[in-house]
Amino acid sequence: MPANFCEANGAKLHASIKGQGDSVLLVHGGYSNMSVWDEHVDEIASQFKAIRYDQRGYGQSSGPSGPFSYYEDIKSILDYYQVNNTHIVASSFGGSAAIDFTLRYPEYVNKLILVGPSINGVNYPFRMKWEGILDYLRVNRAGMEKAADVFLQKNFWSYMVPQEEERKRRFKEIYTSNAVFYNSKQSWQRPLTPHAIHRLEEIRKPLLIIEPENDHPFNKKVCEIIHSRVKDSEKIVMNNSGHYPHLEHPSEFTSILLEYLNREP
Repeated sequence: MPANFCEANGAKLHASIKGQGDSVLLVHGGYSNMSVWDEHVDEIASQFKAIRYDQRGYGQSSGPSGPFSYYEDIKSILDYYQVNNTHIVASSFGGSAAIDFTLRYPEYVNKLILVGPSINGVNYPFRMKWEGILDYLRVNRAGMEKAADVFLQKNFWSYMVPQEEERKRRFKEIYTSNAVFYNSKQSWQRPLTPHAIHRLEEIRKPLLIIEPENDHPFNKKVCEIIHSRVKDSEKIVMNNSGHYPHLEHPSEFTSILLEYLNREP
């Protein structure tokens, strides 16, 4: 499928589109990029217009060169493809961008599906931030391959790294294709203010929360916070899955996704 580069506030965002009909925007999470949707996009595109992109600083997109907002990057992608209404499927920190976007541009959003999301205004645990810093330093000192091997073996990251060997190998491929992230200044990111945690009740969209059974307690807590405070939300648990169920159990994930998207309001 054709890939494009969208100009977005000083960055070039790598994106692709496939299919016809109502739009579905796929937003990846950390240590990831748009290739995490490779096993989903054809089936989604058989029923919808599937749009995916590398978030700023990931995959083939350029890194930040100044202050930016992930939620404004979403708008840039949709405007580039002349889409003014879409479903959004967002994983991990991509979920925080999707929530911010929904609060800022509700007219663009139809249904929202959040997968093990984070949310702006709820701080990551100290250990999670520290392990992220160590990973960043390790890449810059030892290189992507060695850092990836350490990441895959670290007990802390077991909630994220698939246990099945083929899935683990795929995770490593995606991890090592994010070299630009480790040369980027992510502190330039500016979330929506007031922070989303204080505004969840404003969301008036059909919302599905997919909580991975073996996810980190932080992400499971965020799933419950969102579910308890967004009126039109439902939550399901994907059993035997870590933080990226779409990577570990692609067929089951796609079935859940399409069933929800095709459900009548």
